[in-house]
Amino acid sequence: MLGNRLISDLSALVGQQTGHRIIAAGDLNILHGYGEGGSAYWASRYATVFARMTALGLSFVGPQAPAGRRAEPWPDELPIESANVPTYHTSHQTPATATRQLDFVFASTGLAAHLRVCALNEIDHWGPSDHCRVEIELT
Repeated sequence: MLGNRLISDLSALVGQQTGHRIIAAGDLNILHGYGEGGSAYWASRYATVFARMTALGLSFVGPQAPAGRRAEPWPDELPIESANVPTYHTSHQTPATATRQLDFVFASTGLAAHLRVCALNEIDHWGPSDHCRVEIELT
C-alpha cells in the first residue's frame, strides 16, 4: 500500500511532537472510510494510513464535501454519510461519472485550522488529468 510507505519516509521529517509545519498532499491510491467493493478488510487497511498520519501529528484536512462536487450517481459501496468527493476517474469513466476519492491533504495540527482545501472536480473545471486538481489555500 503506497500510503504506508510514504508515511515511513515522511516520519523522518517529523522530529518532534509539536511545532512542525508540514502539508502533505497527493494521490495515495487508497479509499477513505470504506474498502473496495465494501470490503471491511480493505477499509481497515486503508484506515491505518489515516491513523498513522494522525499519530505523526498530521490531521486529515480534505478535500471533503461541500468543498467539491459529490459523486452522482452515488456509488453503492460508499456510505451515504461520507463526505468524500471524487478526485479520480478510471479510463471507463469521465469527470462527470467519477466516483472515487484517491487524493488527500494532511497538515500539521497548527496549520490545519488555517487551510481551506477544495477539490476542483466540477466537470468543466476538472482539467486534462484523470485526477482533478486540489486547491490548498493557507489563510
